[in-house]
Amino acid sequence: MAAGGGVPRRLAVLVAATAAVVACSTALAAPAQASSAKCQEYLRARNYVVGPKVRAACDVGQNGGASGPLACYVSLLAIEVEAAHASTACNAASD
Repeated sequence: MAAGGGVPRRLAVLVAATAAVVACSTALAAPAQASSAKCQEYLRARNYVVGPKVRAACDVGQNGGASGPLACYVSLLAIEVEAAHASTACNAASD
């Protein structure tokens, strides 16, 4: 009977551990997603059209590692976003 009682306990531990991993993954992913959104919101508030090129630039700013903000900045300049706006938006993406 001891062996039978151990299976539900192991299952409960496994379920709890899985839930903890999912919760941590969600908590860590949320800020990164918000950073690209902050970049886009900043530009939208300054009357830029936020289309695929802006979204791609903000995503690069968010996910591009150490060179992400520079790549974002160059991408936004290429689509005629003012330099000051591009700088602020890309810094928001990398936060």
